[in-house]
Amino acid sequence: MNFTDAEEREVKAKAAAAGVSIAELLRIAAFRLSVVGRLTDFEREAIRELMYQGKNLNAQVKACQANAWPSTKRKAEACLDGILATLGKLKTSNSSLL
Repeated sequence: MNFTDAEEREVKAKAAAAGVSIAELLRIAAFRLSVVGRLTDFEREAIRELMYQGKNLNAQVKACQANAWPSTKRKAEACLDGILATLGKLKTSNSSLL
């Protein structure tokens, strides 16, 4: 069975949008798997930043629980501000992640 010209264009466009080969797209479709586009460089960097901020926040919370230091609260708030700023960048870039 052959594709019509319109079908072929659509298959090529979908494969390109998902960042996979046509063969991979057809395998996914044949086995009813979902096609998920690959992350952009910006999305990968944002995820790295969120992971970094999450580790910082976790460390500050542990320190606060152990010592009840007032300065730890300010550091934890700074971590949260960093996380919110990164999420804001993702949202304004119309990312598929949010």
